[in-house]
Amino acid sequence: MAHLTETETKKEYLKVFFGLMALTALTVGAAILHFPESWGKAGDTLHISIGILIAIVKVLMVMYIFMHLKFDHPYLRFMVIVPVFLFFVLTFALNVLGP
Repeated sequence: MAHLTETETKKEYLKVFFGLMALTALTVGAAILHFPESWGKAGDTLHISIGILIAIVKVLMVMYIFMHLKFDHPYLRFMVIVPVFLFFVLTFALNVLGP
């Protein structure tokens, strides 16, 4: 696989930077969002779910560009992304199913 030129690399980094900034703003907005008290635990679960979904997208962006997984063999990408995905599933399950 061919690597990007220096100009293309800078453009990729800037895209990821602005994407991460937008997702961070979205995370803050989601944290400020208030659900009705009548929702109870479902509202809390929804907050956590939204936060985890945004975090997954941010982690994948960083891994793909800054860890250079974009240029690695698909099997290596698989071996990195699957444990990260399982970590998020476990985190979500412990938050949702926990006390």
